Amino acid sequence: MLLRLTSGLLFLVISCSTLAAPPILRVTTSEYPPFEYLEDGALIGDDATTVRAVLDRMGMEPVFIIVPWRRAEAWARNGYSDMIFSLTHSAEREHYYHFTAPINTARDVFFAREDSNIRWQTLDDLEGLRVGLSSSYSYAPEFMNWLEAADIEVIKISQQKPDLTGLRMVAYNRIDVFICEQSVCQFLLEKHQPDYPEIESIEAVPGMIGNERAFRAAFSRKHPDGEQLRDSFNQALAELKRETNE
Repeated sequence: MLLRLTSGLLFLVISCSTLAAPPILRVTTSEYPPFEYLEDGALIGDDATTVRAVLDRMGMEPVFIIVPWRRAEAWARNGYSDMIFSLTHSAEREHYYHFTAPINTARDVFFAREDSNIRWQTLDDLEGLRVGLSSSYSYAPEFMNWLEAADIEVIKISQQKPDLTGLRMVAYNRIDVFICEQSVCQFLLEKHQPDYPEIESIEAVPGMIGNERAFRAAFSRKHPDGEQLRDSFNQALAELKRETNE
């Protein structure tokens, strides 16, 4: 009788502990400062902070998996991970994700050498130039449509850190301009100038490419509760924004 009672109490303790533990959510992302990046082994950045705060309000325990962006997307699309951030919405991506409300904004601009004196009013002003871009980034539709029709040399960069690579390629005159989210490449220029002094000569070219776009998080459509999680995320995000603005 005592043995049965002890076993029952043990089962009750284990069951209660299991129920008390918050649900685990596997979240993939890649280093994309200043939005999300590693510092001293911890994931920090504006979007990382927002996502962590929202999931905490939802009672979820995130397990962040930092991998190159192509792998992050592949894992979220096939359901190996439950959630991904930060990314822009597209019709193609809609097939794979339940997108959240915006968590930040993105502004794409060109970066070039200061002594190049490159200026533009329309994208056609850049014809004849060598244009570098990240092979894994989703650019504005109008820019992608222009690439297909324009008389330019396109260099797609697929290294693990394509933005820093693109800036260095501009500095070494291997490409004329590199398209990049403005705050990302400004962050990289400031952080990496001591290590790569050649990038000191790089500047943002005036003019935004396309419209300002929203960065979002997204839940995998492979997750059985993906749509419900997205709705709960949006509700918690709205509450967080209201409290922050009070």
